[in-house]
Amino acid sequence: MQVWRRRLGVLAIGLPSVAAAGATGGADTAQLLAAVCVGALIVLVAVAVAQRRRNPATAAPPATASSAQPATVATTPQTTELQAKLDDRERELADRTRELAGRQRELAERSREFANAGRELDSLAHSISHDLRAPLRVVDGFATIVLEDYGDRGKPLDDLGRDHLRRIVAASQRMNSMIDTLLNLSRMTSRELASERVDLSQIARELADDLRDDLRIREPARTVEFVIAPGLRADGDPTLLRLVLQNLLGNAAKFSAKSRDARVEFGCREDRESAEFFVRDNGAGFDMRFAEKMFGMFQRLHSANEFPGTGVGLATVQKIIHRHGGRVWAEAVPAPADGHGAAFYFTLWDGRLEKKTT
Repeated sequence: MQVWRRRLGVLAIGLPSVAAAGATGGADTAQLLAAVCVGALIVLVAVAVAQRRRNPATAAPPATASSAQPATVATTPQTTELQAKLDDRERELADRTRELAGRQRELAERSREFANAGRELDSLAHSISHDLRAPLRVVDGFATIVLEDYGDRGKPLDDLGRDHLRRIVAASQRMNSMIDTLLNLSRMTSRELASERVDLSQIARELADDLRDDLRIREPARTVEFVIAPGLRADGDPTLLRLVLQNLLGNAAKFSAKSRDARVEFGCREDRESAEFFVRDNGAGFDMRFAEKMFGMFQRLHSANEFPGTGVGLATVQKIIHRHGGRVWAEAVPAPADGHGAAFYFTLWDGRLEKKTT
C-alpha cells in the first residue's frame, strides 16, 4: 500500500509542473495533459483499493511501540507458484550450462583430433613423396643402365649387369614392403576403437618374455633385464595398446644391443598429476634435436646396418596414442657407463588416468 501512496504523491507533485508545461504549450495542450494526469490518478487509486481488498494480509499493521519484530511478507498461492517457476528455470539453466560445457569439451576434443589427423596426413604425404620415391629412383636408374648397356647394344649379361638387376629387384621389394606397411598401419589404426580396462603391466610382462625367447635364439650371448612396474592399468583398446608396448619395448631392447648390462624399464611417473607411462632403456640414445623426427613415417636416426628396422614403429605408436586422446614424446636420458639411453613417454585420454594397483 505504501508503494501506491508514493505513486499518488509523485503524481500530485507532478501536476503543477504538467500544468506549467501545458501553459507554455497552449490551452489545448494543457487541457489534454491535465486530463491525462487526472485519469492516471483515478486509475492508481482504483488499483490500490482493489489490491488492498484482494490481499488485505499484505497491509502493514499500524506501528506500535512494542512491535520490534521486522515485517514479513505473507506467502500466497501466487508467490508460491512464482517461486516454483523460478526454481524450475534455475534448474533448467544449470542443466543447459552443463550441457554447453560438455559440448565445448567435445568440440575441443574434435579440434585436437583434426589437428592430429592433419599432422599425420602431412607425415603420410611426406612418406609418399619422399620415402617411396627413393626405391623408385633406384629402379629407374639401374633399369636405364641395363637397357642402354645390355639392351640397345646387344651386350651379353655379365656379372655387373646381373648386379644391376639384383639392385632393381631389391628396390622393388623394398618399395612393395613400404606400401604393405602403410596399408597395414592404416587398417590397424583406423579400425573401430574398443574400450575396456587393460592391464598394461601384464601385457608388458608377456612381451618381455617373448623378447627374451627371441634373444635366446638370435643372440644367445646377450641378456636384457626387463623391469616391469606392477598394477599399471588403463582404459583403451587392448589390441592397439599391446601394439604400442610391443614397438616401444622392442625398440628399447634393439637399441640397447651394444650396452653392457642392458636394462629396459616400463613404468609410470607417480609424482605427476597426470599418468605418464614410460619405456626407458640404457641404450644408444639419440640427439634431442631430432626428437620429433623419430615419429615420422619411415624416419630413422640410425642406419639399417647398425640397427635394422623399417622406421614405422614410432609412427604407429603415435597414431594409436592420438586415437586414445593422448600424446607421446621422447627424451634422451643420461645412463651410467653405457651411452645416454632413451625414454619414451605417453599419456592416454589427456593423462586423466591414474596409476591403479588393485
